[in-house]
This record gives sequence, structure tokens and C-alpha cells, in this order.
Amino acid sequence: MYFASGVRYKLMAPLWLIIQREFTSNVLTSRFIIGFIVCLMSTAAAVFVQVADYEKRLSAYHTAVQEYQDETRTWDLYSQINPKAHRKPNPLSIFNVGTEKSGADMVSIELATPIWEKEAQKQGSDNPFLSIFLSVDVIFVFKIVLSALAILFAYNTISGEREDGTLKLVLSNPVPRGELVLGKYLGGVLSLFPIVVISFTVGIVIAYASPATDFDVGDLLRLIMVLIVSLLYVSICYLLGMLLSVWTKEAATTLILSMFIWGILTIVHSNVATFAVAKFPLYKSQPEKEARQQIGKIWEDFKKERAAHVLKMIGHAHPISAISYEGEISVGLNMSSPGELGFEEFYALKPIHKMDTTKFQEVLGYQEPLRVRYADKAEAILKRREEVGERNRQFARDVSRVSFADAYRFAVGAISGTDRENYNDFINQTRRYKRQVVDYLASKDAFSERAWFSSDKGKAEFTDLPVFRHQYRALSERLSRAAGDIFILLAWNIILFMGAYVSFLRYDMS
Repeated sequence: MYFASGVRYKLMAPLWLIIQREFTSNVLTSRFIIGFIVCLMSTAAAVFVQVADYEKRLSAYHTAVQEYQDETRTWDLYSQINPKAHRKPNPLSIFNVGTEKSGADMVSIELATPIWEKEAQKQGSDNPFLSIFLSVDVIFVFKIVLSALAILFAYNTISGEREDGTLKLVLSNPVPRGELVLGKYLGGVLSLFPIVVISFTVGIVIAYASPATDFDVGDLLRLIMVLIVSLLYVSICYLLGMLLSVWTKEAATTLILSMFIWGILTIVHSNVATFAVAKFPLYKSQPEKEARQQIGKIWEDFKKERAAHVLKMIGHAHPISAISYEGEISVGLNMSSPGELGFEEFYALKPIHKMDTTKFQEVLGYQEPLRVRYADKAEAILKRREEVGERNRQFARDVSRVSFADAYRFAVGAISGTDRENYNDFINQTRRYKRQVVDYLASKDAFSERAWFSSDKGKAEFTDLPVFRHQYRALSERLSRAAGDIFILLAWNIILFMGAYVSFLRYDMS
């Protein structure tokens, strides 16, 4: 047993010495110190900016919720009901903005109007330059600054030592080439990992110090997963520089080629893919004008079906004819204009005490659920357009994730809950919430109640009105979403390492 352990020690000793030498030579250089300071300061600055922005968004959210609660107290009629679905800012957007500030933060629920993401209220600055500045977050710093730093650490690992003559000296010793490659890789990435971990930790401390942030255990676990994915990404960038260092003879050539490929994969590729898919979409969606015309036709069909049914009920084609009254009255009718997504009708009956509204209430009990069903038909048209747009966006993401930089961005977005899928969840939850509100009104027979249009015999009660709560996916589901991109990052690590390993085994020192 002693002999076996001694053999293992002899085998591990050269590898450990190579790791130690590579680690020390990187840490004691000025580029390490400069890179560490730049990364730390950039991360801290990004977190400070994003924390301030998050505090403003969170304050705006609480204000909007309070205003909505105050508004609900003014509702006297069931027809006045106008629930709102608010999206609470995600605290993890401090580290990864994603789509957090590009989508709607509030959706207004109107029973006879389809929910359409395009017409939901947006958030964010009107100033495009300020918006660009506010999109710089920790992940952006890691994606650009850390990846470039990894390239700078790796570009001369082989070609640089070949120029200096030290590589030939090292290989003159009985050190296996494969062990040398592995040691250089481990020593190099281990010298980068402290920069990543310390910068990320400082960012968490700065964010946690804000009274507005409310990180729970789940958030901290997600941040740990983001850190692990970031380490995988840094490892890829280092391996890229190392592979090119094996393939080229001069360090200057390695650096130029590395930075060119780095720029293509981290900056150019994603923008080109997104632009190309937007310009030449794989799936053609229905033009908006045509969709609106279809919706207009739907509301014309609604009026025809309503008129036919109301005619059978009361002998007249319009519900207002169902009112029996004495003396002079004033009936106000306000309808939405043609071409709108919804079809709204508001009745103002005065003086109400002189009117018999029994038949009118029966008509409303039939008409309002019918109007909701037709709104669902209109919404189905808009959802089909959204689904086509989402398929095109998904295709653009599939093309983009060929680049490890974009796979990293998508993985982090899925884990932190700031990706497009999470925003789609919010829109879908608002649609389910609308169904809850409709079911709530149906359970109270609110459509045929007098309180639908008048409060003279009692106000409408909304004490048990369902409240919207935006639900985020569990960590397991987020990891499931990110699994494909994490696999891509692992695959890139394996492919690049094996490329560097095999290439160095065949490396020609002449």
C-alpha cells in the first residue's frame, strides 16, 4: 500500500508543480492585478447602478399597486370592474437585466377586450441612451470583461513560451505533454476563478445592503448556480485562447486571432442572428392590420348574434329596448369605435327609480357572458400572432446559442428568471387571471344583477375579488430550462480542451 501511494505521489507531483507554476506566474503579473481591479470595479459599478434602478422600479410597483387598491374602493358597479395584473420587479435583475425592463409591467384586465402584450403598459426609460446604460449588469461585465481577461491570460501559454524558449526546456524533462496541458489549463483557470468569485461576492454584498432587496434562500441558490455557470463560461474563454496558442507559432498572432474570434462570438454573432431572423423570419405572421380587421368582423358577428337572441327574448333587437319606464328618461349609450380590439358598451339610465329593468337584466345576463366569449375569440387571433413571433424569437435564440457567449447569457437568464420565457409566463398568468375574474362574476350572477349598471339598490361587493399574484417558476424548473445551454457550455469545455490536448500531443517544436 505504501508503494502504491508513493507511485501516485510521483505521478501527481509534476502535475501539481505545473499547476502551481502556472497559477503563480499569472497571479504575480500586472495583468492579473489590473484585470482584478477592472473586473471588481466594473461589477461594483454595475450593481450600484442596477440596485438604484431596481429601487425605483420597486417603488413604482408599490405605488401602482396602492393606486389600484384605492381605485377598487371607488367601484360601485360590477360593470366598472377593471382588475390589473402587476409584475413585481425581480431582484435578480440586479445581476442580469435580461427582458426585465423591455416588457409590460402592468396588464389591465377588461372583460370584453383581449389581452395583447403589445398594448400592455411598458416600463423603462424613454431615453434610449439611458436605457442602454441601464442594461449593463454583472453578467454583461462577465460576458465581455472577464472573457477578454481569460483570453489575455491564455494567449501565450504555449506560443509565448515557445518564443521564449522555456517550452523546449520544460519538454526536455520527463514531463508528459498531456500532463503539461492539463496542468497549464488548471493553473490558468484557477488563477481566474478568484476574480470571478470575489467580484460576484462583492456584487451580492452591495445588492444585499440595499433595504429594497429581499433575497430569500431560493434567490441565493439561484445566484450560486449563476456563479457556477459563469465559471464554466470563463473556462471556455481560457481554453479558446489556449487552443489558439497551440495552433499558432507566435504570441502576437495568437492574441490577434483570439480577440477576433472573441469579438465575433461575444458581440457580432448574436446581433447578426437576431437581425437576420427579424429581417427574414422563418415563420410568417399575420399582418396586424389584417388581424384587426378579423377582430372587427368578430365583433360584427357578436352584434348579429346578440340582436337575433335579444329579438327572440323581448321582441326588439337591442337590449336598451328591454327597459320599461314612466315619464321622461335619459339613456346614455357609449360604444367603442370600430377597429378597436374590444367592444364596450356603457349605459347611463336616469332617472333609474322610474324604470323597470327586470327584462333588461335578463338580457345583460345573456349578453355579457357572450361578449366575454367573443373577446376570447379575438384574443385567440392575437395569441396566434404572438406564437408566430415567439417561434421566430426561439429560432433566433437557437441560432445564437451556437456561440458559447449567448449560451451563457440564455442559461443565466433562465436561472435568474429574467428571460423571455418568464415574461411569457407573466402574460399567460394574466390571461388565466382574467378567467378567474369572469368565473368570479359568474358565481355571483353579477352580469344580471342590478348592481351591474346601477347602485341605487345596493353597491356591488368586491371584497372577495381574486387578487393577481405573479408566480415565478421553481428552481428545479428554471434549471430544467437552462439545462440545454448548460450542456452546450460543458460541451464547449470538453471540445476545446480535447482540441488543445490532442493538438499539443502533435505539437512540432521545430
